Formats: sequence, C-alpha cells, structure tokens
Amino acid sequence: MQVPKGFGSDEVTGQFLNFLNSQLALLEELYQYQFTNLKHLDDSRIGNLYTLLFSIWHTGKSISLLAMHQHINECFILARSFLERLITYIYLLFCDEEEHSQYLAYTKQKAYRVLDRSFSAGNLRVKLKWSGSIDLEKEPKLKEAADMFTSNKGKIKTRWPSKNISKMLDLISNKGGLDIGYLMLATLWIYDDASEALHGTLYGSTFHMGIFTGERAFSKDELKKIWNERFSALFLALGTSSHTLIQGFNKLSAIENIARDSKDNLRTISSTMKQMK
Repeated sequence: MQVPKGFGSDEVTGQFLNFLNSQLALLEELYQYQFTNLKHLDDSRIGNLYTLLFSIWHTGKSISLLAMHQHINECFILARSFLERLITYIYLLFCDEEEHSQYLAYTKQKAYRVLDRSFSAGNLRVKLKWSGSIDLEKEPKLKEAADMFTSNKGKIKTRWPSKNISKMLDLISNKGGLDIGYLMLATLWIYDDASEALHGTLYGSTFHMGIFTGERAFSKDELKKIWNERFSALFLALGTSSHTLIQGFNKLSAIENIARDSKDNLRTISSTMKQMK
C-alpha cells in the first residue's frame, strides 16, 4: 500500500472526504431502511424522527458539495446545523418521554404561530397573517401545545430543548450508553467558529484563513494547504459524529450491517492517519 502524502495534501484531504461521503452513504441507507419500516416503527421514537434523520443526511450532502468547490466558510456554517441536528436526534432517542413529547408539541404550536407573525424595527412593523382562522378552543391538542410554549406572562417560548448541548451529551452518555468523545471533539472544533461565521463577525469571515492560529499563507499553495487541513479535520469530525448516531440507532433497532460498515470506515481512516507523513 502506497504511503499517502502529508496532512494538508490534496491526496489526504480526498481520503478524508471519501470517509465523510462513505458515512453519509450509510446515513442515507439508514433513513431508507427507516422509511421502508415506518409502519413497523410508528410506535417508536425512531418512526417519529424520520424527517430529522433525512435532514441530517441532506445537510451532510450539501457540505460535501460545497467542499468540492472550496466553500470552506459555508461548510462550517452548515456543519453547525448538521451537528446540532445530529446531537438532537441522538438525544431524542434516549431522553425521557416528557422531553420527547415536548419536542413534538413544539412543532405543532410553531406551525400554528407562523400563521400570524410580525417584526418591528424602530417605528416600523411588518406583518404576515394567514387569511383563515383556527379556534384553539376547538383544537385541544393544539391548544395544549401552544400553552406549553407560552410563559405565565403570555410571552412565546421560542426554544424547545430544556438542556444545552453539554447536558444533552451527558444524557446521551449516561442513559444511551454511547461514547460521546467524537461528538465533544466535533462540538469543540465546529460550534464556536460556525457561530461567529453566522453572526457576521470579522473573525467569522476570516478564521478559516489560519491567521488566528499562528498560520499565515504567503502563496496560493500555502493557503490551499491550510484549507485542506481544515477541511480534513471537518470531514473527520462529521464522519465520526455520524458513526455515533449509527451506534445509537443500532441500540434501539438492530442495523448490524450498517453499524459494521461504519466501524470499517473508521478503521480505514484511522489507518490513513497513522500513515501520514
């Protein structure tokens, strides 16, 4: 077997991208399996979370496509969405029934509230309102969901999870019995930089250039190496996080072949990392 070139080379970066794409192919296989078995899974949480699993895969594919065109900053932005959805998905597999029910209720009340919304800036106000009407008193389940996300002062609660990412990961570890190391590293690597990029800070627009971590590119080749290194780490973080999701799914519904293939992909990329110059 030929020894690959060093970290940051096109060849090695391509192998990390192949790893991510291989993991995304398994997520696609997983949601296809779930769709095929929806009737069987309807009474389980897995059945309820089908669309969330699909969106995780779809976001991952978007990252892969953007990476092919070197859109690294945008890849980080989407990587945060990918990671948050993925952690939320695993959390929902193992959280208590009350928290799971609140997640579903949040969607119900949100779909109702967007029918009548407004936005103000200074003395100006814009409004969007559905021309029809819904009587909450005649829709007890919808009213219950709306009341659940309305404070005692009548303000709308705009967030569903009662726990932050750290606490979600703690539950995934303790109740789900999963190794959360990959998810913790991905959060550390992705979350803050992606948040800065989303909020439009100068740091968020330039962090991927390497200048804040003691790197400085004086040529296109040096810049490409910096980007390749960041892409490789990003692909590794997302691919290993996908492995954790697959392992969590496998605990509730046996998918031995997919779980096995994911482990094989990890062994392959680990071998690549050991051979790097």
